[in-house]
Amino acid sequence: MPIDIDFPPVPLVSSTPHEMLGACGDPRQPLLVWAAHLDRDVQIEPRTLDRALLAFSFDGMMRVEIGEDHWFIPDRHGIWITPGDRHLLLTVSPIELQAFYIHPRQAILASMPKQPTVVRATPLMRGIARRLAPSAVDALSRPERRRLAWVALDEMARLERSDLRLPGGRDPRVTAAVTHLLARPQEARSLARLADRIGTSERSLSRLFRTETGLSWQEWRDRMRFMLALEGLQEGMSSTALAARLGYSNPSAFVAAFRRRAGMPPSEWRKGT
Repeated sequence: MPIDIDFPPVPLVSSTPHEMLGACGDPRQPLLVWAAHLDRDVQIEPRTLDRALLAFSFDGMMRVEIGEDHWFIPDRHGIWITPGDRHLLLTVSPIELQAFYIHPRQAILASMPKQPTVVRATPLMRGIARRLAPSAVDALSRPERRRLAWVALDEMARLERSDLRLPGGRDPRVTAAVTHLLARPQEARSLARLADRIGTSERSLSRLFRTETGLSWQEWRDRMRFMLALEGLQEGMSSTALAARLGYSNPSAFVAAFRRRAGMPPSEWRKGT
């Protein structure tokens, strides 16, 4: 008996095909699937779907923007996006992207979240996606495809959930601060300097982060640093380089902060990817 799962290959695409927009297959089906390898910096333009979307990132990392919030999806994780949520996907590194499009009725029956949620992938979900993807689906009969779809719906309801959301806000001062720090995270060391840059007071900006994001300034900054650290580690950056990029005083401070949040040092996390 084989000990490994035989994954059918999926193609490498240089641009987003029409099928990625959720138009693949029979719209009457409870589940539609798309899968392919994408290069780094591929942006899937903002769009709104009638179906729910469960998008997985394998062998790489992607960012997702939904409303004011940013979501960081590392290797072997995915994001659940509810019908009607306008979203943008951006690949941070080369990845295998798998997309499950679920009929709203089936999403309700599967007791999936009513808001965007990050989940951990499983080998079963990865194998099903590859077998139901347009590049391989012709090898299956219609009853086989339908059975695999029901197994996928059952499995996704059991996926472990993770909190990799970086909340944003509607106030233009918070929006400006978030945009600036995501582009220049090394400047997160000083709230006073950040407030001065965007034309407000330190006290006002601190209050706005709490009311707009639900997190204190320090909580938000630490979460941003951790998520950007995951991206950097995926890209092969060292702890020394990441400490400088994220505004830590030295590499030891970065390693300690990463260990507190991840439960392991950056070197161990990198081995797991």
